[in-house]
Amino acid sequence: MGVLVVVAGLVVKFAVPRTLDGAAVAAAPVEATEDPYPDVVPLATTPTPRWTVSMSDIDVPADTPDAKARRPAVLAANTSIVVGGPRQVTETALMAFDAKTGKKKWPKVSDFRAEECAFSRDGRLACIRRGADRATSEIGFIDAGSGQVTGTRTIAGGENPTGPVLVSAGKGFLVTTKQFVHKDAHYALTLTWFSSDGSRTWEHKPPPGFDDPALSEAGNVVAVRDFGRRVQVYALDSGDLVYDSTEDLKNTPSRISSPLVEVAPVRTGFAVSIRGDAKTVTVYDSKGTRRGVIEGVVLAFMPQGSEGDLIPVEGTDDDHQRTLGVASTVTFEVVAATPSRDSVIREEILGERFLVGLRSGRDEDWLDFDTQSPTRTRSIAAGPTVLLAFDGTRGFFADRAGSNAGVPYLFACDLASGRQVWEIGDAGGEEREYEFVGPYLMHTRSGDAGQATISRLGA
Repeated sequence: MGVLVVVAGLVVKFAVPRTLDGAAVAAAPVEATEDPYPDVVPLATTPTPRWTVSMSDIDVPADTPDAKARRPAVLAANTSIVVGGPRQVTETALMAFDAKTGKKKWPKVSDFRAEECAFSRDGRLACIRRGADRATSEIGFIDAGSGQVTGTRTIAGGENPTGPVLVSAGKGFLVTTKQFVHKDAHYALTLTWFSSDGSRTWEHKPPPGFDDPALSEAGNVVAVRDFGRRVQVYALDSGDLVYDSTEDLKNTPSRISSPLVEVAPVRTGFAVSIRGDAKTVTVYDSKGTRRGVIEGVVLAFMPQGSEGDLIPVEGTDDDHQRTLGVASTVTFEVVAATPSRDSVIREEILGERFLVGLRSGRDEDWLDFDTQSPTRTRSIAAGPTVLLAFDGTRGFFADRAGSNAGVPYLFACDLASGRQVWEIGDAGGEEREYEFVGPYLMHTRSGDAGQATISRLGA
């Protein structure tokens, strides 16, 4: 249940924006981009089906193994179409549906069976599947209007690779594969980017041990890191290496033998901090040029990429207690911070809001910052949950264990008032029927062909 209480003792600090030579500076202008929040359509009341399609209405070849029993899947969606269909083992027979009406948009299922799909920032569709030998993957570029495959490319993943993972990456797609190197006990990472039509590509194999790619489509950067020991940042559209922390680590005076380095991709480029003797965050543009410094704080541990300007930071107050907060890469200021002794589990930046998941003993909750009203912060007693999506007003939460492939139950909480406004599903259920895909909450029901359905929910 989502109950909010006001947490007392908020500390707000503002760092003075400065250039690298110490002179005061106004925030550098940045190119305006579309606000990525809300990231889903508003769901003010309990969602109900806006349309439902039956898997029996999707014609698949007669020799398809799941001709009778079908488990539906939704792999991608934007404001125009929803892409999904019946799944057999790991691959889905793809059909496109009108996002408003649910009517089929393609004359037949696509010839490309897929494990994952994504829409690029310019509205193109790509899907991916593992090859028959499991050492390769194939990415298919599909015309979103007809379902026709316009091209395919093969990606080598090595022996027994993990993945592939396909995500939208600006006007293109990023595919990540990993291969475990037993003798060194680490993963070897491969990043492969394709332009949205498949005509251009680049590939990088970061040094051994690098993992956890984080990107900002608006910032046109993707960062990889070696668990705090080193980071690299590449330009999304060209693959150019725009930053490597090696030299900065050599030149950072520290009494710590192995200072930790963190990176956060953002709309303005990216931010880097090295946890040595000094507490600073250096802000770069998307080409790797230094823009300024935020003093008195460091980046939080392994921050996610963001489509906005804010970054999660940690500092110390006048009582030498750790503070958690958020800073701006445009003004170079700490927007808000509050002391906390609890363990940080996860962090989410949602436009002008910042949520931090905390654990105190066996208890877990979320700390909510509204950066437009930085004199207050609230705690959401939501238990061990994940934030699935945000519609600009409400956060949608679910049990952490079921978040990777749909959830049996979720609830909505109004972040401003702290009131839980609706819940849906069976909290004790096993069927993971609800999932946010693109801007929509989708509901899938498994069963025989006549019973298996896909529904788009709305309020």
